[in-house]
Amino acid sequence: MTQALGVHYLLELRDCDPRIIDDLPEVQRILLEAARRSRATIIDTVFRKFSPQGISGVVIIAESHFSIHTWPEYRYAAVDIYTCGRIDPLSAVGYMIEQFRSGNPAFVMLKRGLLPQPFEDLQFRLGRPRLPVQEDPNEISEWFFLDFINPSSANLIKARRLIFSARSPYQEIEILDTQAFGKCLMLDGRMQSAQVDEFIYHEALVHPAMVTHPNPESVLIIGGGEGATLREVLRHQTVRRAVMVDIDRQVVEACRLFLPEWSDGAFEDPRTELVIDDARHYLTSTGESFDVIIMDITEPLENGPSAPLVTYEMFQIVRSHLKPLGIVAHQSGSTGTSELHFFASIHKTLQAVFQYVAPYSIQITSFAMPWGIVIASDALDPRGLTADEVDRRLRARCEVEKLRFYDGAIHQAIFAWPRYMRSMLEELGQVLYDDGPPLYRPIDYAITIG
Repeated sequence: MTQALGVHYLLELRDCDPRIIDDLPEVQRILLEAARRSRATIIDTVFRKFSPQGISGVVIIAESHFSIHTWPEYRYAAVDIYTCGRIDPLSAVGYMIEQFRSGNPAFVMLKRGLLPQPFEDLQFRLGRPRLPVQEDPNEISEWFFLDFINPSSANLIKARRLIFSARSPYQEIEILDTQAFGKCLMLDGRMQSAQVDEFIYHEALVHPAMVTHPNPESVLIIGGGEGATLREVLRHQTVRRAVMVDIDRQVVEACRLFLPEWSDGAFEDPRTELVIDDARHYLTSTGESFDVIIMDITEPLENGPSAPLVTYEMFQIVRSHLKPLGIVAHQSGSTGTSELHFFASIHKTLQAVFQYVAPYSIQITSFAMPWGIVIASDALDPRGLTADEVDRRLRARCEVEKLRFYDGAIHQAIFAWPRYMRSMLEELGQVLYDDGPPLYRPIDYAITIG
């Protein structure tokens, strides 16, 4: 990984409240509080009010600086945060967006002082997207990024702008506005969800397992940083408590700030409990049991946060935290024929732990490949439900008009596999163990500018 001497956070705040960004004491207060919230060490401040309007200011911190310039006549403020220390600027970003009442924010992180590495140049930077170099900074160029669908293929997608870019302690995070799919969340170069069709993935992941359970009251979500899995779980009025455990606070906070329609208020629901923790640590530290466990995790890259979450040992831990009628749904990767080995391995590993294991596949356009989910239980089999019974349970629990993908007919259809795929599931894959070889290795990915 490329090392940097510091990181530069560029915050574009459009559609701000013009009265606030022209109020010198208020602008100074907000910037100072933002620095405090990021745990920066404040050394000095300089702020100046211009005539007829506009403010410039800088907060000098031991880690470098926070600075701002405002254009009230354009309802716009430009903020930059440079840090060479271990502070948390993302908390400051969210605070400033809220305080300046920006209706159209954007945020980019740039690495500064990159140490020389072989085989890198300005147009192709391994592991970090770059915006095009432009002579006129007001001119917008077209640019593209590669979505690494799997270790053997990638999809070239045209983007309008980079909304958010950062590296957390666990993964690369990008939120982009694309021409084909609207806003998209990318983690480590892989598409996680897209504005146009995230509802397909999240409804398909959540509702088959939830509907199969006769009365799901307690639900554990592992992963699901966008909050959309949580959103779908909370549609069931039977749910009294939903615990969401995600290891990466930066993913959760970035999605709350820049993809709020994904969670649609789910984080504020009184039934929600958000826990920032490694899921395996959480499960081994609690004695709680759940009616439903939904595992909405990223691909298990070698040394990545999800690698320990797809093994026989992990599924034994999951099983021990299910109530007698408990059921688990697991996001299990692509079901494309070239990538079926991983899905088949998840299927076989769950079969080694649970009595009933039901795999299914859905088509998601933004993923560019069919995608698979596996449901497992010792007591319940989703394939035994009729379409009428599924629809009856949905009507009793949910506002069905808000569901755009899932119903009784889809429930029955998704479990139907063609003969060749059934044969491949039998032939491919292996039971995964903690001390076994990794299935996926990290990919160095590049952004191509056009």
